[in-house]
Amino acid sequence: MENENKEEHKDESVPKLIEMVDRLEKANAEAKEILARQEEIAARNLLGGKTDAGVQPVKPKEESAQEYAKRVMTGNL
Repeated sequence: MENENKEEHKDESVPKLIEMVDRLEKANAEAKEILARQEEIAARNLLGGKTDAGVQPVKPKEESAQEYAKRVMTGNL
């Protein structure tokens, strides 16, 4: 009786395992495509002079006329 239960369990799990393997293979193929696209984009950015640093140039502080006059009068140009 115990052997029969094991055999039935094996028969039930094989199709599920095959389905899981198919899904994993499909997911791996999609991941490979995405990776290839990301590598292509990174190569284009590198050749185009773009970087991943994301550094923004520092914008100079806007000063009012009063602040400018004060700075000029103190000699801090």
